[in-house]
Amino acid sequence: MRMRIAAIATCAAALAAPVVAQGSPTSIVPEHHPAYEKRYLELRKKFVKQVGLREAGRNIVRDGYHEKDGDVHPASQAEVVASTKRMDAALHPPEPATAAGATSTTTATTSYAGGAAASSSTAQCESGGSYTAVNPAGYYGAYQFDQSTWDAYAPSGYQGVNPAEAPPEVQDAAAAAVPYDAWPNC
Repeated sequence: MRMRIAAIATCAAALAAPVVAQGSPTSIVPEHHPAYEKRYLELRKKFVKQVGLREAGRNIVRDGYHEKDGDVHPASQAEVVASTKRMDAALHPPEPATAAGATSTTTATTSYAGGAAASSSTAQCESGGSYTAVNPAGYYGAYQFDQSTWDAYAPSGYQGVNPAEAPPEVQDAAAAAVPYDAWPNC
């Protein structure tokens, strides 16, 4: 009789335990988050509320970091911090600086749309700042779009156009519409 009760108790405990498949997103997330991950998760919650889940992209703390070749690994501290900075910049864009008595202003090429930020530093990193850059691997323009990403985020009338042939302001607008973590290495 005691054996049956022990077996039943063991089965009940096993059924009550959460099931975590190997490689599932929940297996990547530690039980307790370090401070940098907590900051990311707080900002991401605000970011998703502002721009929507599709525009916000994936949660790299929960889902891991996706490499360009499709591999996934747990996001490193540097990747989480960089993504947090991009979200923070998108949520709190810098105020334009104006100088009293200035006759002309110079602005960096930074576009904000849909809460995402794309800047001249990203273009500089991706293509050396060349809006006509063509990579033989199939990436085009200042932000090195592939054709499918370009078609998904380019302004109306520019789908199907080679991104390297689009004007700089159109490339900037398309880059600003792409989720915040589209250029993880820049």
